[in-house]
Amino acid sequence: MDHSEFRRTTVAPVLTAYAGTPGVDAVMLGGSTARGDADRWSDVEIGVFWARPPTTAERLAPAPSVRPGTPEDDGSPWHDYLSLEDLAIDVEHALSSTVDVTLDLVLDEFVPDPDGLTLLKGLVDGREISGPRPELVHRWQRRASTYPRGLAIAIVEQDGPIDKFWRCQMLAERDNPVLLAREYLRMINQMLAVLHAVNGLYSGHVLAFKRLDAMEAELTHTPRQLAARLRAVFTAPPPQAAEILRQKSTACSPPGNNRSVDRRNLRRDRGAPTRGRRRPPANPLPRSSQTCGGAQDPTTDRTRYLAWRSGARGPSPRQPGRACPS
Repeated sequence: MDHSEFRRTTVAPVLTAYAGTPGVDAVMLGGSTARGDADRWSDVEIGVFWARPPTTAERLAPAPSVRPGTPEDDGSPWHDYLSLEDLAIDVEHALSSTVDVTLDLVLDEFVPDPDGLTLLKGLVDGREISGPRPELVHRWQRRASTYPRGLAIAIVEQDGPIDKFWRCQMLAERDNPVLLAREYLRMINQMLAVLHAVNGLYSGHVLAFKRLDAMEAELTHTPRQLAARLRAVFTAPPPQAAEILRQKSTACSPPGNNRSVDRRNLRRDRGAPTRGRRRPPANPLPRSSQTCGGAQDPTTDRTRYLAWRSGARGPSPRQPGRACPS
């Protein structure tokens, strides 16, 4: 029995118990167990969809060893945690009506909400659907089966511009590997969000990418050796690590489009107005050519970054003498 089959067998009674609970519309098995690629470290994910808000007692009744994670009055979704035969089981409860609203927001209005994208990823992976109204989940899955072009454009517009590479220099010179790693994760998260959008795949956040090689294999349009290069980011010296990210972020443009993202064209392609959306900033300079105080810095991010990569300290990202927050 492989890891996925063992987990499916172990949680089957829990799924049955939730499916028979009054107020439940449907129950679904999700995550790597549902996909069939669980390993010995994998937890189990269960989705429970309710016709009405459940009480804490109703959430805990099907499995007495459940540890409540979200207070009852916090609103949908609610998260609980269960340990069963040394398996960690995450149970997410949501109102069916909330799922409908979220799908309308992401699939029809093209709002790249991270929680909504995570929900859609879970629905696509969902298996072993049961309960009084399984057709609800099947309908959601049919809606999610076509990835909207407008959503892909919205994600590219939001996450495509990956900038502020000079922060890597700043944090390296300050000898702060903690914040440097966080900066790497920010860039990688944006890059992977764009890659999944270009490939028509839902993704939520960087912690969802647990197997880099499997993720790379799933992407049709992707930079070469993506998984290996991402691993190298965390072992290479900071200048080389930043260059790896810069190269990969450049390669993440949609196929056939190697220029930087033109937000005006993206809005036009999505059918949104290109005028009157927001007031222009008081200082029309690009963000990369401003200091924290708003005065112009004649040195761009790119120039600072190239000087640092070549081994020179390079000019400071901020003008000397200005009171800037550290």
